[in-house]
Amino acid sequence: MTDRILKALMSAIVGSIALLYVAHNLANIGAAHDFFAYTTGHADQNSYPVTLLPVPPPFVIVIAMGLVFALEFAAGLLCLYGAWHLFALRRADAAGFEAGKTWAKIGLGCAVLNWWGLFQGIAVAGYQLWQMPLGDGPMMGSWIYGGIAMMVLIYISQRGD
Repeated sequence: MTDRILKALMSAIVGSIALLYVAHNLANIGAAHDFFAYTTGHADQNSYPVTLLPVPPPFVIVIAMGLVFALEFAAGLLCLYGAWHLFALRRADAAGFEAGKTWAKIGLGCAVLNWWGLFQGIAVAGYQLWQMPLGDGPMMGSWIYGGIAMMVLIYISQRGD
């Protein structure tokens, strides 16, 4: 029973993190846009001045922001719904509890895709966020939050009793 409650709680934690991030992004939409433009604009790249990914047109930046925000929102809602579902099934038989993990896993997958796929894959590796003075926070944060989501996904995916 303890393991099942912990799995629900861990999913709720990741969901809360994701919703807080998307809420902050939306509350600071102008600053978020400026940061996306900064990171994709090849500014302040002194270590490796050549970046293979092109500077995107403004509409692509808006699409990228929408994708990041949508994944954060989906991760938040699905993880919280998955957590509620897991908690509701805490007394179910093993097969029922296993079947109830789907929404939490999808939400956690959205979080991993966002923070490791988009941030680490595209922003850090593709646009070299690692070498920009303003890039350290998002680079490390996305690694940490993606790692949290991945660890919870692994934990939830483990079969219990």
